Amino acid sequence: MKSANPPLNDEQWSQLLKYAADSFNEVTLSRGFQYFKQQYVTSLTITENRTVQAKVTGPEDYKVTLLLEQLGSSYCTCPVHTCCKHQAAVMMELADRLGYPSSQIVNAKQHLLRAAASSSDESLLKELPHMNVYGWHEFMNQATSLVRPGYDQGIYIEALRNQLSKLMKGPTPFTAMDLIYFELHQLLFILQKVVESSAQGSTAHNISYVKYRLYDEVHVLLHQKATLFNFTLSAERLKQTLGYLRQRISEEKGHKYLEYGLYTAMWKYWIAPQPEADYWVSQELNAMEQQTADIGSPSLAAAKAFLYLHQAKSSEAWAALEASGTLAQAPASLLLPYLNLLSSSGEWGALVDWLMRTASHFYGPMTKERLAYIEYWKEAVEHVPEAEELLWSVLEGMLPHSTKVIEDILYERHNWKAWIEMQILLERDLFYHKVSVLQPIEKEAPELLLPYYHQAIEHYVALKNRQDYKAAVKLLKRLVKVYKKMKQLERWDRFFSRFVERNSRLRALHEEIKKGKLLE
Repeated sequence: MKSANPPLNDEQWSQLLKYAADSFNEVTLSRGFQYFKQQYVTSLTITENRTVQAKVTGPEDYKVTLLLEQLGSSYCTCPVHTCCKHQAAVMMELADRLGYPSSQIVNAKQHLLRAAASSSDESLLKELPHMNVYGWHEFMNQATSLVRPGYDQGIYIEALRNQLSKLMKGPTPFTAMDLIYFELHQLLFILQKVVESSAQGSTAHNISYVKYRLYDEVHVLLHQKATLFNFTLSAERLKQTLGYLRQRISEEKGHKYLEYGLYTAMWKYWIAPQPEADYWVSQELNAMEQQTADIGSPSLAAAKAFLYLHQAKSSEAWAALEASGTLAQAPASLLLPYLNLLSSSGEWGALVDWLMRTASHFYGPMTKERLAYIEYWKEAVEHVPEAEELLWSVLEGMLPHSTKVIEDILYERHNWKAWIEMQILLERDLFYHKVSVLQPIEKEAPELLLPYYHQAIEHYVALKNRQDYKAAVKLLKRLVKVYKKMKQLERWDRFFSRFVERNSRLRALHEEIKKGKLLE
């Protein structure tokens, strides 16, 4: 324990650490630590003039004199004489006896760097409310300067989080709105560090997963904080943040559009619902026009198109995408928000135009993006009935992947004739469908089901085995109910008589017909 009048106070302890950091190399400090841990320092005394006398054993015994008032004049009787492992061991033994952590001497340089950073961070913390968001990022970069990326990017991210969280443990100097922005920029900062780590070639095997998880985290934060957002309390911060995100999207490479996704998410959750949204759209478009150096950026062009659609300028939006070459490799996920904007604003003619122009991007197996595209088509046709012919043209171009979609649309619209013809063409018998699927047809247009039933019954009879005869009889029993609904039992009797006569030699079929109580 440190006494009330110690031979070493905190200021002198700092001087000792500085002496160790400046005068000893890491190997010597490490060897001194081993001597200290093995208790090779067998005696230690401190005189009134703050001179430490100590004996260090080992292969040979040496005496160390440590002058606390003039550390540079300290010496040892070993051949090295000064700044040796014996002197290092004595400094650690002294620290341990006086209640200071000896480990700080072993890592003196790192400890002093952390201490300096901490002191600087504390003073900078008070200045954060007066900084712009770029100042925040510089502050966070300095605060995490000792955190280095490793093989496991998950550990790297947690280390960054922990370092930043230490700074914010006490009372924060922010307003409630600034605190939301700072939380957002902490996530953006960590994300940028991960992206930089990847670009520098120190990427880990799980970099993609980690990166996407961070992007999702930013989206969630934007969504969660949407109800707390207030233009009047944050206009300048909003301007700075949009500028920061705009710079990020202009630098985005390839066609992932992840930075663009963050930018549009901020518009969706924080800006678009506000009365002043139109003003900010104009401001942003003006700012983008000034970024002439990034005119070929696919992500920036995508963002510009997004803003034009907010102004109901669909032609300008399409032109922005075409001019940048964005459309050549645009993923389906990029195009859906545009269709959503046209739909939500009720620009049905423009929506049909965009649906036709983007059709080729949605060809292929039915993913959730392609199904969403079809839903926009259905919505458009409801408001522009003459566009239905275009819809069928697109669906035909998407075959065979659109088969199920075509079926569903025919069924939804009660186009029973075309739906049944499609089932027959696909060679699907009636057992393929649940009874509930056929019930609306039996109610509205039972006569359309007759060819479907007759074909299926003949199919099972032709297989000539007991099990399939049973299936044929089941269908016959369902068919007679259809004739009853049509009030055409005489027609059923004629059909059934000919059916029985035609198959009179199939004894097993007749047995099943009798079991089904269709014959006495």
